[in-house]
Amino acid sequence: MGEPANLPYIRVQLCIKKKDEVSDKFFHDYWKGNHVKLALENKKFVDKVIRYNQFHTSPSLKAQAGEFKIPVPEYDGIAEVWVKDIETWKEIATDPDFIATIAPDEDNFIKAPIHIMLGYDNTVIGDAVKNKL
Repeated sequence: MGEPANLPYIRVQLCIKKKDEVSDKFFHDYWKGNHVKLALENKKFVDKVIRYNQFHTSPSLKAQAGEFKIPVPEYDGIAEVWVKDIETWKEIATDPDFIATIAPDEDNFIKAPIHIMLGYDNTVIGDAVKNKL
């Protein structure tokens, strides 16, 4: 089954783990600060991205999630990038300037591999995001 026609956007979710040798505080501070600064300096990223969210978790929140007796992923965060379509994400992800800046910076705080999901929303409660492009 393919994606429905006329989607307002595609969400790219990059599921990440912190490097073993960095603290939780360093990981989250670095990702919120240094890494965002580099992303925002990339013209293609800024021009093409509809929305960029960072989902942060902590050992405490993961422990609390474990109380629900269902598996808790080992990720420390998810970078969520909303784009018009998959081709737009490919443009960003293959941009030489983006690759030259972002990939090396990831080595400062992210443990490889990064896992990716592509998807779209089916809004059930609340207002759906409308395509503004």
